Amino acid sequence: MNNNYTFSRAFTLIELMITLVLSLMITYAIAQVLISSNRTSVTSDGMSQSQETGRFVMSYLANHIRGAGLNSTSNKSNTSAAFVSCPADPTTSNLAENNACIEENGGGEDQDSITNAGIHGDRLALSRIAPDDNLVDCTGSTGHRPIDDNGTTPLTPYVIDDRILNTFWVEFDENTNLSNLMCQGFLFNGVDVIGSSPAQAIANGVEALHLLYGEALTALPPSGERNINRYVPAAVDPSAPVVAREVQDWDRVYAVKASVLTRSLTSFTNSSTLRRYILANAAPYDMTDSVSRQVFTSTFVINNYR
Repeated sequence: MNNNYTFSRAFTLIELMITLVLSLMITYAIAQVLISSNRTSVTSDGMSQSQETGRFVMSYLANHIRGAGLNSTSNKSNTSAAFVSCPADPTTSNLAENNACIEENGGGEDQDSITNAGIHGDRLALSRIAPDDNLVDCTGSTGHRPIDDNGTTPLTPYVIDDRILNTFWVEFDENTNLSNLMCQGFLFNGVDVIGSSPAQAIANGVEALHLLYGEALTALPPSGERNINRYVPAAVDPSAPVVAREVQDWDRVYAVKASVLTRSLTSFTNSSTLRRYILANAAPYDMTDSVSRQVFTSTFVINNYR
């Protein structure tokens, strides 16, 4: 009787090692693809956040800048300048005391100083006379309280022909650990602010605001066509002689070039390398953290001028 036997041949040690190495290489490659994809997704999300913030801020500022300088629609003698600068002599007005006038700051910050208390960039102050269909300030408030009020007095509603002064600036909030575009509305009598609404955060993730003003060096021609000769910053020292100031005549400022620096709402969206951001005439903002940031710049022409 003949018996036929079949023998099974197992993997050798070398074959097992080769298989293990190939498996590790494939796993490593897949892991790298997933890591790269996740990093790209996080970076894209961060850029989207900063872009969305920038688009909203520019649209918001555009609405208020273009509406500045609106005079009374019912009383031709009641007029309003578009821009409200700090007085050369602070004792003649309470504007500077209440942070209700244009302020110029130099910029030049990094990821550490950008989180310090106080204003980051410039302050913009715009005035208009409220028509009957728009009796609100930039915060959406329909009224104001006395300047020295502690918040307990009921709001006094804005009425037709009230002069409303809106101010805009950037400030860091320690509670949210983010910088915000801030706004506050004031009741303005042309010299002093006599009422205000509470300051409000308009947009999170705005780290700086810088402004240049389009000024004409000559009076309006008979045709009324505006001829902007230069874009310059506001005066750092409003008490300096007129010839030494940047903006020499606010009544001849017909446009604003606004630059904002926005950031992602999350902190780890980019590689930690030096990135430099230039806003208007400000000193560079040098950042070395991993936050995604973008600069948005737009020019807005005011519609109401004298």
